[in-house]
Amino acid sequence: MDNQVVRTRRELSSDEKVTVIQHLHPFLRKDKLQRGAYKHVAEQPNLDPRTVGYIWRTFRDRSTTATKKRGKVGLKRAYTAEYVQQLVQAVPVDKRSTFRDLAAATGLSPANLNRHLKKGTFERRSTRIKSLLTDANKEERVAFCLVPGETQPRRSWKSKRFILKVMFLGAVARPRIDGDRSVVFNGKIGMWRFVRLASHNSGNRSAGTMATKLVNVDTVVYRDFVINKVVPAIKASFPSATNRVLLQHDNATPHGGITDAVLESVSTDGWTFKMRKQPRPECLDLGFFTSIQSLQYKKMSRTVDDVVRNTMEAFDELTYDKLESVFLTFQVVMRLVLEHSGDNHFALPHLKKAALRRAGLLMSNVSCPVSLLL
Repeated sequence: MDNQVVRTRRELSSDEKVTVIQHLHPFLRKDKLQRGAYKHVAEQPNLDPRTVGYIWRTFRDRSTTATKKRGKVGLKRAYTAEYVQQLVQAVPVDKRSTFRDLAAATGLSPANLNRHLKKGTFERRSTRIKSLLTDANKEERVAFCLVPGETQPRRSWKSKRFILKVMFLGAVARPRIDGDRSVVFNGKIGMWRFVRLASHNSGNRSAGTMATKLVNVDTVVYRDFVINKVVPAIKASFPSATNRVLLQHDNATPHGGITDAVLESVSTDGWTFKMRKQPRPECLDLGFFTSIQSLQYKKMSRTVDDVVRNTMEAFDELTYDKLESVFLTFQVVMRLVLEHSGDNHFALPHLKKAALRRAGLLMSNVSCPVSLLL
């Protein structure tokens, strides 16, 4: 008998049942099976004649061999697609930008939400800044999730060039943690915005109303902020046994106004300040900016005051463990730079710092082979 059924599991598959039906067809006489057909067919695939009979009767009555158990057996899903859609719709749009935020708002796990995203329970969507008067506009993407059928919120602006950009100066250091993982210093020196109050009235606001205006950051402005804001904040909050502080920043043009000679004027009260310009990578670029922007983007900003308030709140909400992870990433990148002889053609490794921190196994520093330093 060709195409014999070989049983490898408790129940026959749909194809195996079709093979049994095909073996029974030669025994049909006037739409009835001959006596002994079940027993004869059951001998070859090692089936029970009653099983063969059940397969034949099911096919005769339903014209199919598909099982009716599908969807009725197995582990029941705790959350249906409809229930997940209701949970997502109840969450404000500004709290759907990441799986972690959506998980915290709905009570579901990020993995569960990711599975429903792949199934199509909800979709990834972006809003686009559209022209208020014309069809020409530039787009700015703000990612969030939408349940199918839910309309996108409207966001419009007359022109992209009217969207204001606010500059900030942030100063951070590596957090200090004792042996019991108690925070001695959270790593945050301060965050300052480059803004000023408007000194004149305008036709766009009533008389006497003061408005926040932006400041163009040049060498003079940057030097003033470092000398009069950053340095006093370091003296007030930074824990140091030797009071020797090395200020590091990148090679941006306004940063050229800060030199060791300039810092000598503030190296008082036992403090010594030195300046170092470092090429990329920077500690701030490696994670701090991304972390604080992810917090700031969750809040809608329509004015300069909104941007300032949301950014300062995001800086306050930033946790010390995020800064600690940034400095560990910085050490890993510096080791990779040494391994590749100064090149940047390498992938950023994933250290699983959050998992190691939860397990109490996070390293204090990243090891570096002596051979790279020779």
